[in-house]
Amino acid sequence: MKKLIVLAITALMASASHAQEVLKMGVEGAYAPFNYVQADGKVAGFDVDVGNALCEKMNRTCEWTTQDWQGIIPALQGGKFDVLMSSMTITEARRQQIDFTQPYYMSKGMLIGRADASLEFSPEGLKGKMLGAVRETVNAIYVDAKFADVATIQTYVSSDDLFLDLKNGRLDAAFGDATELSPWLKDHGGDEFVQIGETVSDPLLGEGIGIGVRKGDSELLAELNKALDAIVADGTFETISQKYFDFPLR
Repeated sequence: MKKLIVLAITALMASASHAQEVLKMGVEGAYAPFNYVQADGKVAGFDVDVGNALCEKMNRTCEWTTQDWQGIIPALQGGKFDVLMSSMTITEARRQQIDFTQPYYMSKGMLIGRADASLEFSPEGLKGKMLGAVRETVNAIYVDAKFADVATIQTYVSSDDLFLDLKNGRLDAAFGDATELSPWLKDHGGDEFVQIGETVSDPLLGEGIGIGVRKGDSELLAELNKALDAIVADGTFETISQKYFDFPLR
C-alpha cells in the first residue's frame, strides 16, 4: 500500500513539475492581427492565441519574447527563445537554418492600392509605379523577382511602416499576405484603397506558414506537431481563427 502511495505521489509531482515547465516563445510583435504589443506591454494576436493553445496541450506555460523580424532567426538559433511563433513562411532557404513544423495555416499574396489609381496586377499595369513590401519576407522576394525591372521597389522594416507610406501617398501599391492585407482593407482602407487583381500562389511565396525550432530539436518539433494536430481536431484552431478572420486559414 505504501509503495502505491509513493508511486502516486511521485507521478503527481512529475505531472506538476511538467505543468510548470516554461516554453520560451519568440514573436515579432509588429504584425497585427497575427501578433502585436498591447498598451500594457503584453503580446497578443492570432499567433499568440495559437501558441498559448499549443502550450496548454503540451502542459507547458508560454513565456513570450518580442524580437525584430530581421534578427528573429538568429535569436532562435542563439537560444533567446525555443520556438519561433511569428507567422513565418516556410521556404527552402529558411529550412537550411531552422526546422519547421507542418504548416499551421496557408496564405496567398495580395496587392492593394489606391482605388482611383486604375492599377493592374501585371508588369504593364505597375510600370513606373512605387511598390512596397516588408523586407526580408517572401513578399519582398516575390515583388523583386516579378516587378523590379518595371517598378521601383521600396521595402520596410515593418508592416506598420508599409501601411503608413501607402496611406500618405508615398506608395502606389503594397504587396503582402492576404491574411494581413485583407483585414487592413476592411478596417482602414475605406473607399480609398482596394485589392488589385486576384490573390496569387507562387513557389516564391513559400510552402505555408510554420512554427520554427532550432535545427535538430526533433523532440520539441514532434511535440509541437502533435499539439497542432490536437487543436485542429478539437476545433480550438478554428475558434481562434474565427476570432480574427472571416475566411478559412486551412
